[in-house]
Amino acid sequence: MAVSEVSKAPEVPESEATEKGASWPYRVVSLPWQRRLRVWHRRLAVVTAIQLLLWTVSGIYFAFVDITMVRGEPHRLAPETQSIDLAAFDFPVTSTSEIVIKPRLKGELVVGVTDSESGLTEWLSPAGQPVTPLTAEQAISAVSSKTDIAVDVAEWVTTAAEAAEYRGRQLPLWRAYGAESPSLRVYVDPRSGDIVAIRNLAWRAWDFLWMLHIMDYDDRDDIGTWLLKLFSVMALLTAIAGIALYVMIPWRRASKD
Repeated sequence: MAVSEVSKAPEVPESEATEKGASWPYRVVSLPWQRRLRVWHRRLAVVTAIQLLLWTVSGIYFAFVDITMVRGEPHRLAPETQSIDLAAFDFPVTSTSEIVIKPRLKGELVVGVTDSESGLTEWLSPAGQPVTPLTAEQAISAVSSKTDIAVDVAEWVTTAAEAAEYRGRQLPLWRAYGAESPSLRVYVDPRSGDIVAIRNLAWRAWDFLWMLHIMDYDDRDDIGTWLLKLFSVMALLTAIAGIALYVMIPWRRASKD
């Protein structure tokens, strides 16, 4: 009985077979470099994945939630117009960068004189005397006349933590709120009677997500923290490595005859 010999096909190196079996787009990359790129991409992705998720979630919140609602602007009432008799004002001003005249309470005008060097504003009566700070009852009255928020409690605030919801405002302040809804708070300047801030749950969520977004866990205002810079560079490298894996490694095989 005749036995036919079966010739064994010559072995083709894996890299050569991969190159012949792939179609464009494709760039030749050796297997060791492919492995290195995959490992580094995986490591960077693991480290940056949580922060990338936080950036995405906070970005969605910033994009979809109306910033005017976050700031409580819909609660503010339009100011009443009234005539001002400038002849009633009698006080010396040597130098200033700004003078503001506004109603503090109903029937009471105050004058704000801003120091050109420090930027602080001193509030005076029309006679040129420093104003007396508002009492708790007057602060509640100011909130009722300038907003649609019902308040019945006023607290005197003299200090501020780094992440306080009234940070950046000149102290002291009155914090007014309703006993039945303490989460909605109004901050009143006792000198000018201005509503300097309105804080609600939407603002607190925004502030918390902003902290996570800029990675400033202290005062939540510094957008140039070293953590933010570091993770930004790492996220960029992760994206570049992913694009390199897509472009430089075979992703489509040629169809067999």
